[in-house]
Amino acid sequence: MTSSPDIAGAAGAEARARRTGELVFVGVLFAFAVFALALSFTIREPIGSSNVLGARVLPIIVTVFMAVTSAIAFIAVLRGDVGEADEGEDVDPDVRTSWRTVLFIVLAFASLIVVIPLAGWPLAVVVLFTCSSLALGGKSWWKAALIGLGLGLLTQILFGTLLGLSLPAFGDYLPEVFGG
Repeated sequence: MTSSPDIAGAAGAEARARRTGELVFVGVLFAFAVFALALSFTIREPIGSSNVLGARVLPIIVTVFMAVTSAIAFIAVLRGDVGEADEGEDVDPDVRTSWRTVLFIVLAFASLIVVIPLAGWPLAVVVLFTCSSLALGGKSWWKAALIGLGLGLLTQILFGTLLGLSLPAFGDYLPEVFGG
């Protein structure tokens, strides 16, 4: 039989463990942000580039934002602002991990290694998005393919054109298909 001091001790130990876990998590995020920020300054920009936004700007903005927010979260956890335990109604602790789904998603990401050199970035995103959507239970492959094509073209325009990064638009073999 458990007494109330035992229950209070267990709750206190659980709260300390949750607080330690949150401190470790935001500490790892902060360390990653500092590491990524240091690497962002090593990105080479083409000499004589006429782009207003160089290749370093976006990574620096993202990593600085990540470092600031993780530092704020670290201070908040130290002051006792600890998140509530997850008691969501859509979380079923009895369901096991679907390793088949995990395998399909890993294969979808691995397809980028093959598809980007062959067909270019936009079509690689189509394959990635469609396969991931179907692995996660999507029913309509053509809707996923259209969304993937839109995302692929949007990222190609944003990163390839505006930021001047080298995302291959067509790959090595796709121009031959169109007679190029």
